Amino acid sequence: MQSPTDAGIGAQFGRRDPDLVELPLSALQQRIWFLCTSYSGDASPIIYVALRIRGPLVVDAWLRAVRAVVDRHESLRTRFVGTVEDPAQVVTPTSDVEVELLDVSDAPEPERPQRARELIAARKNVLLDMTKDRLVGSCLVRLADDDHVWCLTMHHIISDATSIDIIEHEMRAFYLAFVTGTEPAVPELPVQYGDFAVWQQTEAARAEQEEDLLFWREQLAGVPPLELPTDAPRPAEKGTRGAEVRRRVDPELAQRLEQLAETERCTPFMAVLTVLEALLGSCSGQDDFCIGTPLAGRTQLAVERLVGLFANTVAIRADLSGDPTFRELLARTRGTAIDALDCQDVPFGRIVAELDLPADRSRTQVFQVIFVMRTQFDIQQVELSGLTIEPFHLGSPPIIHDLVVDAWRGPTGLYLLFRYDSALFEQGTAEAMARRFERLLRAAVDNPQARLSELATLSEAEEPAARSEAEEPAAVSQGNAH
Repeated sequence: MQSPTDAGIGAQFGRRDPDLVELPLSALQQRIWFLCTSYSGDASPIIYVALRIRGPLVVDAWLRAVRAVVDRHESLRTRFVGTVEDPAQVVTPTSDVEVELLDVSDAPEPERPQRARELIAARKNVLLDMTKDRLVGSCLVRLADDDHVWCLTMHHIISDATSIDIIEHEMRAFYLAFVTGTEPAVPELPVQYGDFAVWQQTEAARAEQEEDLLFWREQLAGVPPLELPTDAPRPAEKGTRGAEVRRRVDPELAQRLEQLAETERCTPFMAVLTVLEALLGSCSGQDDFCIGTPLAGRTQLAVERLVGLFANTVAIRADLSGDPTFRELLARTRGTAIDALDCQDVPFGRIVAELDLPADRSRTQVFQVIFVMRTQFDIQQVELSGLTIEPFHLGSPPIIHDLVVDAWRGPTGLYLLFRYDSALFEQGTAEAMARRFERLLRAAVDNPQARLSELATLSEAEEPAARSEAEEPAAVSQGNAH
């Protein structure tokens, strides 16, 4: 089912009843609420904007910009009330965000960035409890007179990865306006997140999803969990502590994969996903499992520039039955991915509820592996009123799945980031998995007519000759977006 027109959606949203104080959670927020109350873990899903600001920063103007962004978006002024079974969200009328000013300029210059990371990390834990009054924290760390790090941390239940881009853009717009005495170049917001959450509860909104929901019931019926061999027994409760392995596939091989995808009428996303399916099937011995992939979820114009949780996840079911050739598997993946993307508007939490899966606190439901194909992941510098601004890497975010694979095309190849649950896998296992991925990719490009069993044999034979570098890709600049 296709989404209604943007104009129609905007009219349907409207503005909620101003007398409505306690607002419902959106379907996606309900999913985050469920995950956070089901898995104890070591950390909550926190995402962040972290920027390195070099140059003559006007601190007062930057602090005003922070308050302006928070005032502009209700989601950044939201707290949660009620019970675990029956939560609601309440919007605070005005911003009470405080930007903590910190200083590490007395440390030796090479140590200052790491000191800043440590100070910021120590302040993340205040956002772990969703029932607290504040789910946003901010600090500005002075490294030198002309060098600062600013961070805004948010609970994932009120924000997502696209929201990070919006916040960065609006921070620059408000800051420039305040230092130049001009009007900020930001359009008026037609709706707020609470309007979207209220609309989503209406019968009309739910009815629009029924046809797509039927597809998901059929598509995911009886899907088994992916049982990757682990280095340690699976804990009774899923944790969130992870680690990561990075790798680079050389540009010549990456280009050949893209050419194969183009020949088969596939996107690079579909091609890399197919290699991942072959890898996971080879590791697990399974020919049936799901991989999740996150989408921006902003299919309506009214919410395009709104900070809030819209990122949805779709499940793509891998079918490796019959030992297909790589080319055949690529065609299967293409068809499955197209069908899944056509039905992406159904919130994943609603799909899970419809499937009525047995409770299992040891793993995530439906899929245990996430795949993300980034359009770009390079550090980008922005020049603004004498400042140079770029993302500041804070380290690996928490992980609630067994494995998350990020891939993105850069000027020197295909970059891979394997983030894994360190309670299940050792670093050596993750490194071996990353190497095996590349060998399978090379074997598939060289022999797309070979069957998966043959590719596995070919890739193992190539192991001594695998020369691709475990090179550091461009830094991850945002927190957990999944």
